Formats: sequence, structure tokens, C-alpha cells
Amino acid sequence: MLATTDLLEGLENFFDEARLGFDLREGTLWNPAKTRLCLLSTDFLSGVYAAVKDEAGPAWPVIFKTCGRIWGERIMRRLEREAQTVGNLQLREMPVTMFLRFFREYFVYHGWGLMTIDVAQARETGIVVATLEDSIFAEIIRDEEDFSDPLIAGILAGMMSHISGHELDCVQTECISRGAEASRFVVTGAARLRGIDEKIKSGMTHEEVVASV
Repeated sequence: MLATTDLLEGLENFFDEARLGFDLREGTLWNPAKTRLCLLSTDFLSGVYAAVKDEAGPAWPVIFKTCGRIWGERIMRRLEREAQTVGNLQLREMPVTMFLRFFREYFVYHGWGLMTIDVAQARETGIVVATLEDSIFAEIIRDEEDFSDPLIAGILAGMMSHISGHELDCVQTECISRGAEASRFVVTGAARLRGIDEKIKSGMTHEEVVASV
């Protein structure tokens, strides 16, 4: 296992914005691992939301979450390869605190917001709590019936399922667009979260969700 100083250096290399590459003539942008990137504005994301809701109606959160889950699994597979290539980092061998820092830096690096993962209850209860401040989706999606971050919930479920080797799911329990200070999520075994979305819509609080699952 790498020493802490080596891990920190690896993280700095992986998320070093100075190492982003671009070619204005070709119209390309890539990260330090040479994966091509695409910058998306809030106007674009707002348009995607409006189009999906127009076509799918109240099913839009399900579509967003499903897309997020598939995306999250692919993100994690790619990150394992890229972290080894760029930073000489083995994600599965990282100390928990360092892995959580990697997770946070990834969200910040891509402009999704500031993600904090709380694993204090994970060993005893199998529950992970995630908090996202300044969520980009809460900024652009103001839905009367649903929370703004189903894509993030899907991404969290996909990423954590892949890295843990277990089938996990994620529900959003609080949302910035509804007046909360941050968007909050609960991640645990998929079977434990069945039917919980409707209870949250009926008024179940974050603390009640954590206690009930």
C-alpha cells in the first residue's frame, strides 16, 4: 500500500486542472488519463430535463436514476483504470478516508457540487449517508412533485455497487430545491429501500428513513 504522501501526490496528479488538455483547432478536451471530456452548460442540462419530462411525464425521475446507475458503474470501472495509470492509485486498496476524499474530489472536479460521504454507520448498520452541497441539478430542476437529483442518486448507487461488489440502491431524502441546506441521500442494500420513495413523498424525514431501513 502506498504511503499517505504518495497517495496525496497521486490524488493531486489525478485532479490537477493544469493537466487538462485541449485542442481548440480540433475542438477536443481531455483529462490527464487522456479520456475525452465534454463540457455541458446548465442550459443544456435544463433542456434535457424538460425534454425527458415532456416525453415521459412523471416517469422522468426513474429514467434519470436508471441512466445515473448505468453511468455510475461505468464511471467506477473507468476510474479504477485511470487512477492506476495517472496516479498509481489502487482504489480498492486505499484507506477509507483517502477513498472518500477521492470521491469528493471527483464530484468537485466535474462541477456537480461538494459531495461528502458518511460511513460512520456502515459497518454496524450497512447504511451510507451522502450529502451534496451546491448541487448543479438542484439549481436547474425545480419540479413540483419530485426531488431534483435522481441522476445523482443513480450515480451513487452505481458507483458504490461496483466498488463494494454488492447490489446497492440509493434514495434521496432531502433536496436543496425544497429548502434544505443540502441534498441528502441514503445508500444501502437494494432490498431494504423498496417502497421507501413513496414514504419520503408522504413526508418521511431523512432521520426516519435511516432508522427504518
